[in-house]
Amino acid sequence: MNELFQTRLQRHLRRMLRYLRLVFNDHFVIALMFFVGGLGLAYSNWLKTLGPQQTWIVWVLGLLLWAGLSVSHIATLLEPADTVFLLPRERDMHAYFVKAWRYSWWLAQAVQVIFVGLTVPLLMIVDQMTGWSLLALLITQLALKDAQLTLSVTHLYQVKPSMKRWLRPLNWAGAFVTLAVGLLVTPWLSAAMAIAIAVGQRYLHQRIWSTTVIAWRDDIKAEANRMLGIYRFFNLFTDVPMVQGSVKRRRYLDWLLRWLPKDQQHAFGYLYTRGMLRGTEFSGLVVRLTVIGAVLLYFSGHGWLAMALDALFIYLIGFQLLPFYKQYDNIVFTHIYPLATKQRLKNFQRLLRNVLSLTGLIFLVAFWLSNAPLAQVGILLIINVIEIYLLVTWYLKLRLA
Repeated sequence: MNELFQTRLQRHLRRMLRYLRLVFNDHFVIALMFFVGGLGLAYSNWLKTLGPQQTWIVWVLGLLLWAGLSVSHIATLLEPADTVFLLPRERDMHAYFVKAWRYSWWLAQAVQVIFVGLTVPLLMIVDQMTGWSLLALLITQLALKDAQLTLSVTHLYQVKPSMKRWLRPLNWAGAFVTLAVGLLVTPWLSAAMAIAIAVGQRYLHQRIWSTTVIAWRDDIKAEANRMLGIYRFFNLFTDVPMVQGSVKRRRYLDWLLRWLPKDQQHAFGYLYTRGMLRGTEFSGLVVRLTVIGAVLLYFSGHGWLAMALDALFIYLIGFQLLPFYKQYDNIVFTHIYPLATKQRLKNFQRLLRNVLSLTGLIFLVAFWLSNAPLAQVGILLIINVIEIYLLVTWYLKLRLA
């Protein structure tokens, strides 16, 4: 079982590294460096305006740390065929799950260290925490995440429904109370409480797994959903075959099709627009990135950081729409259209220009609503026009070539 998990883990890591190389390309890394630098500068300037009297920030940080416990789940790497081929060795699966827990534990605890590290400056200013108190808070967070991962392994088995209903809510409630004690009373008491919860959770797991069987179908479904979430993240930056979209009728968008020319020269334009409106893969991607970008623009305030965010999200949306150009290459009827490839490219450029222009307009409105000066709104408008022009006329041809 140890060898089986190692084989699957190596295959999983190779797949993740392949997509990470596509996500963190040269353009995105440069944009990310500017984004992180600007965000760090804004965070540093905001810290200078805070003082010990703003105690509401402690409550917000507690909620953020509590919500941060939900990040990272148990990675079992189970596959649908396991219900048949591994069922005879069900009792040996405990060693497999131990390996999965250890791998997930290190990744999850690294995320929790980052969460606590980001809150350290705020806690030192607002809550007047010292170095030892911060260490106790870190121990609390790590122990609470340990308990949650152990509970996730426990749920891999067929737990009684009555027990399953109260185990997870009780765990979350205990984590909330523990963090509240750490931030409002003393971190060392919360660390002792968290360690006690983690030890108790491990003891309960030892009592359960040895007396029950594995919930194969639920575990495989949970792992498939976990991987789908990862692939959807990668799909924001590159084309992922594992994420397949569906088609919806969407009658309420038919009025947009009436604005399209119906002549022969715009046949591909009509096809691309209809596919964009009724498909869920690319339209959902555009909507998600547009909403996220608009929210970040509104709350990041005016200035160069907001402008960099605007340029970054327009680039991401334009970059992700490029594979849509070859969406219908596998349909034989599109190859017998009496239209030149040059005309098809022009139709796609028009669609891309319209989508990016609408996105840019939404970003401008969000930027203006953040009380940005009209001069900066005008600068952002010029940036959007230049970027959209370069993406549509130059970058699109470069990528397709």
